Amino acid sequence: MRVLHGSVAGWTGAALMALGLSAGCGDDSDDQQGSGQETTGAGGGASGAGGGATGATSGADGTTSSSGATSGAGGATSSSGATSGAGGATSSSGATSGAGGATSGAGAGGGDQESTGFSVRGRFLYDRCGEKVLLRGINEMVVWLSSGPDGLPEFAEIAKTGANAVRIVWLATESAAGLDQAITNALAQKLIPIVELHDATGKWDLLPSLVDYWTRADVVAVIKKHEQSLLVNIGNEVGDQVDNAAWEAGYKQAITRMRGAGITVPLVIDASKWGQNIDQLQAVGPALVKHDPNILLSVHMWWTDGSGATITKELQESVALNLPLMVGEFAQHAVYECGKHPFDYKTLLARSVELEVGWLAWSWGAVKNSDCQSDGPFDMTTNGTFAGLTGWGREVAVTDPNSIQNTSVRPRSIETGSCR
Repeated sequence: MRVLHGSVAGWTGAALMALGLSAGCGDDSDDQQGSGQETTGAGGGASGAGGGATGATSGADGTTSSSGATSGAGGATSSSGATSGAGGATSSSGATSGAGGATSGAGAGGGDQESTGFSVRGRFLYDRCGEKVLLRGINEMVVWLSSGPDGLPEFAEIAKTGANAVRIVWLATESAAGLDQAITNALAQKLIPIVELHDATGKWDLLPSLVDYWTRADVVAVIKKHEQSLLVNIGNEVGDQVDNAAWEAGYKQAITRMRGAGITVPLVIDASKWGQNIDQLQAVGPALVKHDPNILLSVHMWWTDGSGATITKELQESVALNLPLMVGEFAQHAVYECGKHPFDYKTLLARSVELEVGWLAWSWGAVKNSDCQSDGPFDMTTNGTFAGLTGWGREVAVTDPNSIQNTSVRPRSIETGSCR
């Protein structure tokens, strides 16, 4: 079933405006769902929302468990099961832990299982060979491709930009075999797959159902098959108005369950308020990192910021906090009233180079965004091909001095499959 991102048909626009809400990004499906988004942005900008829910949830057939933390002398202890050893030993994936209180990276939360793939240390992502990786990638709504959810030929077209990553929109109703195929196809194009579940967009109460999917035995087997090269984004924009305590508790539980199921790859965690609440990431993120250092915190910049002032301020604040921050979604303007609320994406590109922050643009366009089609479409391409790149999409991918093509580096482990 093809689902279009970005329709607000499921909401009554006049009612939203009367309530002071903006219409965000939802997904058209047989059960149409849009997203009402409060007109607030991190740092004061009006914001829309990115990524809508289809409402599908997986059954509670996943394994639920939690593992105890193990630490060595002086080592940091993670309640999600982070493993550290005395003496500051460094693993092949770059995680360091041990005496003196050093914080472990790879495999945090995984009990005795150490990740052989990507790991997060401090605020940076590293591959299994210890190479620092700054994400420069693109979102694509793979699960709704008319040709089927395998990413073909779209991954090959995205790879022509030089991108080093692709964020794969997925659903908990899809099979583990399908997930395996999509990941395999992304890796064949030298793209780091970042798989996210879209089912709970804006719906905080559905977070546990996403973990049910990730912890299914067949899904865990797929994750472990690709754990050298994979990142898992637990859920897209889970929750609207979620207080800090609930958000922290909910994600600590989700992380612990996934680590307990044997998932050791870095976990990407979206902000609440439809992905936009960077203030919450800054306030609560350090506690989540202490709970499990092997995570990335993702903000979706559906903000009104035509001058770039908010972008600069929030990125600088996050870097000062040493947060493992990435920008999971952005485009050329906000969702609400589209062209009336521009977003200074060129400042984002420039500051991301200066501050070493990863980002993923929304979205490639083989599956059309429905929002703003008559007022600045979000689609980077006209037809899902590299040749079809146009407007802001072409700037972000190719022509801007800080574009993907000019700043993206694929780690050797992804490019050649080897550390040498």
